[in-house]
Amino acid sequence: MAGDYKTLVRRLYEEVENGQKLEIVEELIHPDFRDVHNSVSPFPVVGVEGIKKLASALHEVMDLRVEILDLIQEGDMVAAHLKFHSVHKTEFMGKAPTGQHLESQGVEVFRGRDGKLAERWVYIDYLPIMRTLGVIPGPGAH
Repeated sequence: MAGDYKTLVRRLYEEVENGQKLEIVEELIHPDFRDVHNSVSPFPVVGVEGIKKLASALHEVMDLRVEILDLIQEGDMVAAHLKFHSVHKTEFMGKAPTGQHLESQGVEVFRGRDGKLAERWVYIDYLPIMRTLGVIPGPGAH
């Protein structure tokens, strides 16, 4: 039977990404962890140190806060439907920082192994961010 990987995913978002409690990453993340696909990270995310580095970078660069909308576990897999809240603090798609609050949604899928999170696939919808920043026109614009 699979472990309670949903609880680990919830703790990863609430305690590590939102709370910056990097000291608990070892409790949640398998030593061989890897992001199989990640549309956000500018570097490969591998192992405990990769998760710590990414959580710190996202907090520093954009004040990221993750809101969990849904968590679904089936066997050793967990799907997370998320809403991301951030601040436009660095250049993005050619747009200088504006300080604007940005929101987007995405899905992250995890695979657990040996009672810890071992793999992740990250898919983020950048369209709302691009519209907010004026990179592309909003709905109904001509």
